[in-house]
Amino acid sequence: MGATEPHPAGQRTPPDSDPSEFPAVSATGDASVDGVLHTLTSIPELAETDQHTAYEQLHDELLAELNTEHG
Repeated sequence: MGATEPHPAGQRTPPDSDPSEFPAVSATGDASVDGVLHTLTSIPELAETDQHTAYEQLHDELLAELNTEHG
């Protein structure tokens, strides 16, 4: 598929991007958030049909962490 052709899920891959490459996840300094963000590294290994669910779960976990009082 070319860069401008839709993928089966209707998503487009930006030109010059390699779907097998995923940006490094940087530490935030918050161990709880870093633990949740670490799950990002496994998303490229998932089937495309499972990635949406993984991102939703990541979002929910980050939201829960944001709503947790620390201190």
